[in-house]
Amino acid sequence: MALSEHHSETSASAEASKWSAAGEEFVVLDNVQPPARLAMARERILLSRLYLGLIRSLNDDYGAEFVKQNDSATFRTIGIYLFLRTAMCSPVRASTVAQALKLPRSTVLRRLEEMIKQGYVERIGNAYRVTDKVNIPDLQRRLQQRIDMILETARELSKLKGTEGPAH
Repeated sequence: MALSEHHSETSASAEASKWSAAGEEFVVLDNVQPPARLAMARERILLSRLYLGLIRSLNDDYGAEFVKQNDSATFRTIGIYLFLRTAMCSPVRASTVAQALKLPRSTVLRRLEEMIKQGYVERIGNAYRVTDKVNIPDLQRRLQQRIDMILETARELSKLKGTEGPAH
């Protein structure tokens, strides 16, 4: 076996193990042929797996209690946006969140109140920001796992580029 072939196999098995740790439903099999009626299906499979993997990792980070009470993509999206704005030293008004995320202001206000009750968000005047509760244990390892998921997905997508014909 040539060294490059061995490296390729080792690399592929290492990439698969990153995803198999998330569960077998996250491992994409090369020999599976998606239905032809689904345009760019392989690319969409990889992006769907990435999106679901990232959501699942957020659920794991903040625990079952968080997930049980807040089984909503809207809740997570608002939380991510608030984190971004807090990290940029810019607390944000509910109306700005609603406008930026194209959500009803009433929905944003309800979700912000839930986050305040759980201790993830605080109100500063008319603006909101995340609290230190978002600093979870073992953060560096968890972020590195997400980075690895993103990089592996990007590698797989770039392999597909130009191999499946024109985009639909």
